[in-house]
Amino acid sequence: MKAARTLLEATLLAYGVLAPPEDVERAAYQLGAVLRRLEPLEGVRAEEAPKDLVWPDVRTDGRQAPHAGSRPRTASIRGPGADDVLRLSLVEVARAIRRKHLSPVEVTEAALRRMEEVNPRLGAFLWVDADRALVYARRAEEDASHGRFWGPLHGVPMALKDLIAEEGAPWTCGSPLRHDVVAERDAAVTARLRLSGALFVGRTHLHEWAYGVSNDNPHFGPARNPWDPSRSPGGSSGGSGAALAACCIYGSVGTDTGGSIRIPAALCGVVGLKPTYGLLPTEGVFPLSWSLDHVGPMARTVEDVAVLLGILRGRPFRISPDVRGLRAGVLRGDLWSVVHPDVARVVDDAIQEIRALGVEVTEVSVEGAVAAAVATALLMVEASTVHLPLLRTRVLEYGRDVRERLLVGLALAGERYVRARQVRHVLVRRVVEEVFGRVDVLLTPTVPVPAPILGEETTDVLGKSYDTRSLLTRFTNPFNALGLPSLSVPCGFVEGLPVGLQVIGRPMEEATVLRVGMAYERARGPFPLP
Repeated sequence: MKAARTLLEATLLAYGVLAPPEDVERAAYQLGAVLRRLEPLEGVRAEEAPKDLVWPDVRTDGRQAPHAGSRPRTASIRGPGADDVLRLSLVEVARAIRRKHLSPVEVTEAALRRMEEVNPRLGAFLWVDADRALVYARRAEEDASHGRFWGPLHGVPMALKDLIAEEGAPWTCGSPLRHDVVAERDAAVTARLRLSGALFVGRTHLHEWAYGVSNDNPHFGPARNPWDPSRSPGGSSGGSGAALAACCIYGSVGTDTGGSIRIPAALCGVVGLKPTYGLLPTEGVFPLSWSLDHVGPMARTVEDVAVLLGILRGRPFRISPDVRGLRAGVLRGDLWSVVHPDVARVVDDAIQEIRALGVEVTEVSVEGAVAAAVATALLMVEASTVHLPLLRTRVLEYGRDVRERLLVGLALAGERYVRARQVRHVLVRRVVEEVFGRVDVLLTPTVPVPAPILGEETTDVLGKSYDTRSLLTRFTNPFNALGLPSLSVPCGFVEGLPVGLQVIGRPMEEATVLRVGMAYERARGPFPLP
């Protein structure tokens, strides 16, 4: 502890960052813990020069997952007599608008009423854009009446995480340091959604600067879980998860650096996809860690997520729910050593259901501790680099939890960062060539525990206390380090709270991941909403 404090104090002095003594004390304690988490990096032989992830550099076994090319069936529209239009899926409401069973104004007004009703209780939105949304909805309705449709999501209400630029809208990143920032242009993914005809109704809540997974933001208050408002919705895209589960919107786009799409998807009972690293552009998305940041879709069904991903990448998917002949690896080993027993039971039941669909299931292992160490080193150093100019001048305007993590990142030596980049490439090659030489997808819990109480810094599992933040990212951040496509789909409940199943695939094989998720979702049946 003394050595960590000495190192941290010298680092802050060198960078010109003036932090309160109590912050330095807490950050020094965290630094010691982080250095222990990085120790697995030393056990990997990695002598190549560090390089970015470039997927053609990674050889697979050449075996493609068995493909079935039929277009998926979709649920029928319940029509204009539906008792609650907001409980329709994104695909259903888009089809109803195109068939003129519903109008864009009708749907948008319903969404805005719902937001007004639940946002004071859940804090899912940092800003509601009612006036602009209704202007665009009226234009969409006028054009639809003349048979002019802007795209596949014509008139469908959506919302973006407030880390993603939307022209003319606040762009706070969950920080008061950006209280007066308004985006001058759309992010690349925002522009693609706008071209598809989507309407933006607000900006969803997030953990400050997206650097955390509780969504307990000290400046704007917490976002809350719709299943139990005393609990976390997960983060950092927790506002999007809560808004979807509460039926305020039909789809969202979040960001995922260590699990920030999949964790709130799991804890709120919705679907979220972290695509392959580099598949979707991050232009216009405020960075947390350039090496780990992913942008991805969130919605209430796997089919909705597949539609959104097709729009975001510029090419639609054709996905069949027939999974016969696929091979799934259940990821055991060190990651599974800390899982709530009821979560393990629910996930195992889901895996058995996937087996019953004709998937060959076996057990595999991945060097989870090494992958987590890679993710930790890359994230902490890069995040602190992003924020260094503001840390020098406005350090006390950061919330305590984020401020302390940024201070720790400044004290990590460049050698550890370079080592993490070397090990990352070695590890990716091992997993893709060896593990995915045997299976087509991996299956894990998304999160090893049910949604924790807001403000709970430790969580008990099997009679032992664990850091809550580390628990929530236990099964997610290794796959940010590996850059692999990873989907969270709801698979049941523990103590009345949703549980997520994570499906992981080879790089650029989102279609296979979505195929497994869709097949399971159909076998499971409709998932309840709070």
